[in-house]
Amino acid sequence: MLSLPFNSKQYHILLIALAGSGLTLLLYSMNHQILAGIVVIISATLLLSAMISLDAAKNARPLILADLSPNHREIILENAGTSAAEKLEITAAGIDEPWHIDRLEPDTPARLTLPKMVQSLIVEVTYQVQDSPRKSKAFSLGKFEPEQDPFKPMFPLFGWKGK
Repeated sequence: MLSLPFNSKQYHILLIALAGSGLTLLLYSMNHQILAGIVVIISATLLLSAMISLDAAKNARPLILADLSPNHREIILENAGTSAAEKLEITAAGIDEPWHIDRLEPDTPARLTLPKMVQSLIVEVTYQVQDSPRKSKAFSLGKFEPEQDPFKPMFPLFGWKGK
């Protein structure tokens, strides 16, 4: 069997480019310049979306996010990426035992119960993607910054919201 260096997504890109340019030339030669312009825009949009999906499939990687639950008794981990994270180890400051998760699929949350309610917490998540080296990411959870008022003047006059 003949093996080609292209995959099926690259054939989609080539097919969209050839069909779009062929239809554009056909419509332009029949003096339908407006329709030819519309075909150029539509085929360019389809071509760009096919190229983006091919790039996303080639460069799949996990994006791990961590947050505290509203009641501050759980850590919520989520993989917002496009690839699964494996062999997760979650360590938290002030908690002796780390949590272990074998695999976290994309768009899948995991809830880890804390032994007690906390105000703020620093969490380190270490994970691996297939056979690549382990990666680590630290999160500072629960620290609330005071909300900034976008309408507050630079030089407050007349006791601007001073009370």
